[in-house]
Amino acid sequence: MRSPEYIMASKEVKNNSMNEELFAQCIKNAEGDEQRAKAMYVQRRISELKIGQIENLDQREKWPMLLPLLALYTIGTIGVLLLVFGFLGNKLNWW
Repeated sequence: MRSPEYIMASKEVKNNSMNEELFAQCIKNAEGDEQRAKAMYVQRRISELKIGQIENLDQREKWPMLLPLLALYTIGTIGVLLLVFGFLGNKLNWW
């Protein structure tokens, strides 16, 4: 099954609604071969579209990655405080 990015880039090529600057670079790199340039254009557009999705992924995943760390640090801090308090209470005969 083809990715949505591939489908979108292919539609751009079929409808001739390509980014002219990017296509001109592809023609230059393909040494004038238009079919090769179209294939290069599709691959570059796919990578551009995927990079845009990765940036959104960072914003979406910020808190789900931090919440487990915050929970672990909180539990660890409380545990250390309890150990210190227990040790001192035992040594100083608080109970």
